Amino acid sequence: MDTKFLKTLLLFIGSCLWVSCTDEEQSNDNPQETISNEIYYANMLGKDIMSELYYWNEEIAGDLMQWNITTNGDPIGTVDRIRYHEGDKYIDKWTMMTNDMDSFTSSVGGVSTTFGWNLTPYLLSPNSIECIGVVNYVSAGSPAEKAGLKRGDVLWSINGKSITTDNYLDLYYASSLTASLAYIDWENGSIGDSGKEVELTAVTMYENPILCDTVYEFNGKKVGYLAYTSFDLISIPELIEVGKKFKSEGIKELVLDLRYNGGGYVITENVLASMFAPKANVDAKDIFEKEKYNAYLTEAYRLQGISTETPFMTKYDYENDKISLHVSTKDANIGLERIYGLISPNTASASEALLSGLMPYMDVRLIGETSHGKYCTGLMMSGEDAYENCPKEIKNWGVYVMVSIYQNAAGETPCMPDGLQPDTPVQDDQIPLYQLGDVNEPLLRAALTQAGKQYDRPNARSRSMSPAFQHIDVPQKPVFGKRILLPSVNMPVIN
Repeated sequence: MDTKFLKTLLLFIGSCLWVSCTDEEQSNDNPQETISNEIYYANMLGKDIMSELYYWNEEIAGDLMQWNITTNGDPIGTVDRIRYHEGDKYIDKWTMMTNDMDSFTSSVGGVSTTFGWNLTPYLLSPNSIECIGVVNYVSAGSPAEKAGLKRGDVLWSINGKSITTDNYLDLYYASSLTASLAYIDWENGSIGDSGKEVELTAVTMYENPILCDTVYEFNGKKVGYLAYTSFDLISIPELIEVGKKFKSEGIKELVLDLRYNGGGYVITENVLASMFAPKANVDAKDIFEKEKYNAYLTEAYRLQGISTETPFMTKYDYENDKISLHVSTKDANIGLERIYGLISPNTASASEALLSGLMPYMDVRLIGETSHGKYCTGLMMSGEDAYENCPKEIKNWGVYVMVSIYQNAAGETPCMPDGLQPDTPVQDDQIPLYQLGDVNEPLLRAALTQAGKQYDRPNARSRSMSPAFQHIDVPQKPVFGKRILLPSVNMPVIN
């Protein structure tokens, strides 16, 4: 068994070992002429990683044996095909191979080429290919915000043509477009072009995931609200300041809006956990999260005496060529007694893990819709991560491979297999008549009602997009996030 991948994984948790490559591997050119050297080395990378690091490596052992790296012409498709499934149902919905690590890494870090909007597309009718796009939120300073768009706006057409299942991806990937807005007459059941147009050109920008943080006061108590869309590194210092603000306000309950948060860096998850969990548990460095690995890595960790448990911590130090992070949450523990987690099918990975990890220690109430169900920890291994003398052809290749399943301190994974289940179901697939942070916005209203806020009038029946309209698949970023196990040594691991 080649131990280079084990050494790499150990590196992520503080080992000083470095990945090495055998002489044979350094000089092993493609012995076949049927595929290029790039594809040959990509096959080698994919098969090596899936054989040794993959959580379900035993379950796919037969497929791995049949993977001929000298003749296979589609390594990306092969990884997609063999990831663990039972019949037609894929248990692993996340493992993937990419030949564009640079774009992958930038997207995870919160930097991408974008219009700066988050949308939900809907079919106009079950038998139609025509769609509309509903704006969930826009990022500060983005082309969408500068065009005057806001939560609740409805897109009717793009570039003078109806939005359909054939072209709706242009809303996410086009470099520029002209969009017209729709009107909806709920009383008469009609929808159409409002005549208002906006012109947008995508830009490469950082999208700040902190959409809103505020404090509500009622019945002699204060309740905090934080809407957060991605666990990135750049936002950590600002998150700590938000925590200090909430602490100074004396809030004991927090509405944590993660309905549009697909995950991110687990270092950020740990930062938030250290601010949200009871201070006594943080000070005691109690267990926040556990990891289960495949049999090979589990035994390797045991022999090395390495713990697969992550305690609460307050000091975070991480550096790479793009960011230097040296922060402490020692003075930012809020003193919370209860969290209301706002969730949706877009709530995934680190979002689910954060809520799950806090459950053994405090009252966590879930409001909204069933979450995504991303219960695995992933590792993004590039060619350069895997091989000290990496063939130049695969320096920008990598595999996002599921290496473990996470558990909370009670040994539970509440989001496995089908997502976190809300205690209070509330739909978010409606025309959003209220902005995020508005006390009348339905999910927030449900949370504040449970916190004791009294409203003068009953909750108005929301204008639900269902069953009148059926939402369709929303393109996800290429990854739900990166995991960095501390202490780190400049190598990323992914959640």
